[in-house]
This record gives sequence, C-alpha cells and structure tokens, in this order.
Amino acid sequence: MIKVIYIILAISLSHNFANCQWIQQTSGVGTSLLDIDFVNENTGWACGDNGVIVKTTNGGVNWVLQTSGVTNRLEGIDAVDQNLVWCVGWWNTILKSTNGGNNWQIIRSEPTPVPTFRKVYFLDQNTGWILKSNYILRTTNGGNSFDSTHTIFTFLWDIYFKNSLTGVLCGDGALTMKSTDGGVTWNQVLLPLLMDAPNLYRLSFVGDVGWTIGEGDNSGLGKLVFKTTNFGNTWDSIARIQYPSGNRNYSVFFTNLITGYAGGTNGYIYKSTNGGFNWYQQVITGGGFRNDINFINDTTGWVVGGGGQIFKTTTGGQFVGIELLSNLTPNEFNLSQNYPNPFNPSTEIKFDLPQNTFVILRVYNAVGQVVAELVNNEYGNAGSYSVSFDGSKLASGIYFYSIEAGVYKDVKKMVLIK
Repeated sequence: MIKVIYIILAISLSHNFANCQWIQQTSGVGTSLLDIDFVNENTGWACGDNGVIVKTTNGGVNWVLQTSGVTNRLEGIDAVDQNLVWCVGWWNTILKSTNGGNNWQIIRSEPTPVPTFRKVYFLDQNTGWILKSNYILRTTNGGNSFDSTHTIFTFLWDIYFKNSLTGVLCGDGALTMKSTDGGVTWNQVLLPLLMDAPNLYRLSFVGDVGWTIGEGDNSGLGKLVFKTTNFGNTWDSIARIQYPSGNRNYSVFFTNLITGYAGGTNGYIYKSTNGGFNWYQQVITGGGFRNDINFINDTTGWVVGGGGQIFKTTTGGQFVGIELLSNLTPNEFNLSQNYPNPFNPSTEIKFDLPQNTFVILRVYNAVGQVVAELVNNEYGNAGSYSVSFDGSKLASGIYFYSIEAGVYKDVKKMVLIK
C-alpha cells in the first residue's frame, strides 16, 4: 500500500505550484476588465472594454453592471471613497461619479479615436492626476479644471502620489519619473538595466518602498523586478520572475513590505513573501491575462483580466486551516504521528519544515484513493505547523496521511473508529 501512495506522490511532484485559494467570482460581463479598486472589504469597482464598469457592495459575491454612458475602452478607475469615483479611458474619456457609480458624469470624451487616458489617481476629493501618452493632467479643484504637464514622448501607464507634492510614474521603455512639485515638472530616474528596456505597467508602494516589474525582455531570463526604498530617487534590480518563455507581466501589488503579487498573460500569478526577491507561482483556474491586482488588507484581494474574469482570495496565499506552532527553524523535516490515534471524528497532524518549501499533505484510504487534501501544493516558510483533520464524513477504518516537502517524503498510518 505504501508503494502505491509513493507512486501517487511521485506523480504529484511535477505540480510544483503554490496554492493561494483564489476563487473566481461572477462579473456578469464577458469583456476584458483592466483595472480594479476597492475602498473597503465590501465595496469596489472594475472597468474595462466597451465602456464596462461593474460594482460590488458585498465583496464580490454579486457584481452589478453600471451605466457609464460611453462604449469605448476604460483603462483606469480610482475610488476616493464610497461615493466619489473616477474612471478614464480611450478617446480622452474622463468619467466622474459622486454617488458610488449610480450615475456617471462625462467630464470629457471625444467622438472619434484620439489619444488615450490610461490611469487615474486621486489623493483626495480635490487633487488628482490622469495619465496620457507623454503628458499628465492635474486638478486641484475636483475636476472643475485641469492643467497639463508634458513629459517624455512615450506611453505612460501608472502614477502614484504619496502627498500633494511628491509622486512617481512609470511607462514604456523602462521609464520611471519623479515629481516633487505636484506634477508640474518631472525628472527621469534611470533604472539598472542588464539588456532590454522593458515596459512598466504598474507601480506599488508601501510608504517610501516601492516596486515595479518589467513586462518582459528578450534575454529569456525572466521579468525584471525593480525596487526603491527612497520613493523613486533610485531603483535596484532585485529579481526576475520566471514566467514561461513568451509570457508577459502586467501587474504588481504589495500588501506590506514583504508580501507582494504579480500577474500577467495566460492566467499567471506569482507571489513573493520576502519583499520581491523570490517569487512563486500560484494555482489559479482559467486562462486570460491578469491586468490589475488590488488588496484591501494583507489577506483579502482581487485580480481582474481577460474575459471579464475576477478572482478573489481571503487567505493571502497562506496555508488554509493550518496553525503555525512556531516560526523557529527546526533542525530537520518531520511528520509526526497524529494525535489522538485512534480518533473520532477529528485528529491533529503536525509537521516541521527546516526551510521554506512547497508542501503537499494528503489523506488516503486503504486502497490509495485521496480522501482529503489538507495542504495542496502550498508554499510555507520554515517552522512547525499543525493541521486538523475531520473524518466525520468517512467510514471507520485504516487511513494513511502523507507529506511531500521538497525532497522529503513520509507516510504514516492512522485509525478512525466510530
């Protein structure tokens, strides 16, 4: 029997991904969604192709299509609070809502294809910035009027201000720029590039620490991750995300100084738990691109992309149903005997990880069939853990539980008596 279990484990070894418990939500639309923003755990908006704006007030359980008044592509959305929301897009479109999106005011929109607004960011009800190819609009009176600033002639993709004076933007050709006068003037900050100059689509900041990730390059070495610790005065190249060849990165979001996410083509999502130095692929169903990521806290977030897809996690990619007993580094791998044993109906299984690694923890019946996946290819930090197994829905008998953590594998027997 143990040989059968090891054969199953050997097959599962090839699925070396971290499971983040991303759950697909029903957006109600089939067009691509390009940007998403939440103001709290319940209320958020997403925008995309064909003038689509959808809103939820229950954390994404239901998404409601709003009437934007336009039919062109909408690329950026930013909510100041539950009532004041801005949205921008193609054909010089600027939309504003003061009642949570029940009604949208068309501030600006052209009848024919003209240069595109790609991102909007408001610091408060009055002060905000809107990006367009090679220039930026700024308002200090809630959109009653705008002034503009020209920058380098290239596509500008994302912008963030930490206060009314100091901001950073990114764009095509590995472009990063910084302003210290509210966006009146901008100075380019050169990045440490090894080969190509990748396009940069998103910025993410936690205080003065920030990240941006290259779309891709021709080196075949992965997507470059850039990090700043002084709010864009300088940037370091700290890592490469190992997307498969031919894929691209589109988004990045850090929830705190160590935990961040990146998303790109073909459904790929990666996570870092050490400030962006290492990245691990996460399991998420469905294809399509992942264009934007937004977290409201360390564990609850959403990602949007192709085909109207919206995914949500409430676990932040951490072990689900697992208790961390100690974050002290054990001397060696270990899978302990469950306790109590025999048990009815539940028992505790403990294991030790002397290093950060992917983990599989499964329960099998006497003929080698999987009856429970307690840890499904998830990435865990070094430490000691305990997981509860509930056998209330199983028949009495002999069961096996197995662990796979890197090169370590072990199997133990337990008995359920009802």
